[in-house]
Amino acid sequence: MRDLHRLRVLVEIADRGSMSAAARALSFSQPAVSRQIEALEQEVGAQLVLRLGRGVRLTDAGLLLADRARGILSQIVSVKQELRSLNGLRGGRLRIGGFAGVNAYLLPRALARFAERYPRVGLSLSGSTTRHHVADLRSGLIDMALVTDWDLVGERAGAGSSGQAGGLDILPLFEEELFVAAGRDSPAGHRELSPRGLRGLAEESWIEGAHPDCLGPQPEFEAALGFEPHIRFRVGDWSAVSRLVEMAAGVTLMPGLLAARSGERFAVRSLAGHFPPRRVWVAFPKGAHSPAVEPMVEILSDVAREQRELLLRTPVH
Repeated sequence: MRDLHRLRVLVEIADRGSMSAAARALSFSQPAVSRQIEALEQEVGAQLVLRLGRGVRLTDAGLLLADRARGILSQIVSVKQELRSLNGLRGGRLRIGGFAGVNAYLLPRALARFAERYPRVGLSLSGSTTRHHVADLRSGLIDMALVTDWDLVGERAGAGSSGQAGGLDILPLFEEELFVAAGRDSPAGHRELSPRGLRGLAEESWIEGAHPDCLGPQPEFEAALGFEPHIRFRVGDWSAVSRLVEMAAGVTLMPGLLAARSGERFAVRSLAGHFPPRRVWVAFPKGAHSPAVEPMVEILSDVAREQRELLLRTPVH
């Protein structure tokens, strides 16, 4: 198969019994899972999944392929482990690019887990924005980076679960919903968002953060709001952005990983139905790359799946 990730999607559907459950396990949207199955069906030339109302059932071909896929995926994991054991990862370095939304919890947890397994590999985390990460990957200044859909506009080739972007290989890590965050004691913190739009926020002062933990692509954001926001603050540090929101100086757009850890500091309102979720990708140079990249990708994927449960429990105050 050209795309082993599609096999993994099929196995998750077989094991979990529905596309929605598979989507949650993989940190994908349900439409993304459906697209992967459609692409896999075209690739093998057979119908694999029967859609029955809100549920699904695998066809005989789907059951056969899912059974074989489990063995294939298991063998690949074993081979990778053997190769790593052979190579030893006895030294070298791994330079990673992150951003505030993932640096707050996900990346430190992955780095600690990697360091425990491969203590002789030096680790460094770049503080540049994801716009710089894409250029740094191409120039060899970093080995891998976490980037967003907003960094890959017009560059991504390949459907859904993986692909290429201007000489980079990219793999999906997770999707996160976006929220409007306001001070808990502010008028915006008590205002319910209209099902028809967000015009109730038209009089608010907005806080623009550093890319990609910011207001996103301006045309799409304005279209979702239905008005041009009054941006009063432009702040490059996420801790300063969050403090301004807490002090009710303005409102901002907050990604799910940060919103899930806001505790009682902010009032957050879901933008589901108004603004699409943001996908986070792992990007690394196509072809030759550091041998430490693949084990880190696996660790990041494991940590992201663990965080999926947290994202599903994001409080909306």
